[in-house]
Amino acid sequence: MKAPTRALVVEDIESWVYMLSRAARRAGASEVVVCENLQMVKDALRRARFDVAILDVGLDPDDDLNSDGIKALEAIRTIDGGGTRCVLITGWQGDRMDLQADAQLKFGVDWAYMKESYEAHTVIAKLTELLEQAAERRLSQTTPMENLCASMEAYQFEAQLIHALSPKGGMPTLYSLVLRLLTSAIPLIAKNPAKPMEQGPDGACFGVYWSRALATAVAVGLAPADEPPVLASPSRLLPAGVAPDVIESVRERNVQGRLWELPGLSRDEFPG
Repeated sequence: MKAPTRALVVEDIESWVYMLSRAARRAGASEVVVCENLQMVKDALRRARFDVAILDVGLDPDDDLNSDGIKALEAIRTIDGGGTRCVLITGWQGDRMDLQADAQLKFGVDWAYMKESYEAHTVIAKLTELLEQAAERRLSQTTPMENLCASMEAYQFEAQLIHALSPKGGMPTLYSLVLRLLTSAIPLIAKNPAKPMEQGPDGACFGVYWSRALATAVAVGLAPADEPPVLASPSRLLPAGVAPDVIESVRERNVQGRLWELPGLSRDEFPG
């Protein structure tokens, strides 16, 4: 399983939406999401994680003082830190250039340019470079195990898994398994952050999460590898009508893990 390479285009002028979306796809983005205003950006960030974002400083052609693109940049940095590579653009001189310089100092911008200087091949080359670095940069921000334990204290969560799974090699075995299972799915939002995974009577541990990398709900299951039936399905945790679909399965020594997509669960059923 591999998460889509996702680009966010924050622009309100149709012709520029077309040019920037086309450049992002030619640079390697498999999915492009377009937002015309700040609220659309916030809604998109709740649902998905982006590898690169291209943001126009002003998002209202009738208001020369509008700087919602900077607010969108701030929202991205608040949620995803430096994991999303950000490109800032503007078609205005003067105050907009000052805003762009200020944004660079406050929030960090990976690249910036003026619309009047737009050259497709230059933009595509830069976006390609940023997308190639995105996966490594994203993993430097957090780890799959940190995502899995949500707001539960790490030592308590790890103790729970050790007790339930008795992994040969201890926590390093679990860290290796979770890394292989969830690298393409993070960031994750636990449905129950205080108790993200539960152990069932069959010994398996299950948790339900929203994957912002995959933009879908997922279930994570961990169990002793010598008992394959216990990871057959996480149905006991799910509402009627939700049919889990296995998208990843791994094994590390005596522990197995599975990841299911859960079509039918919406983002609004998760916190945040």
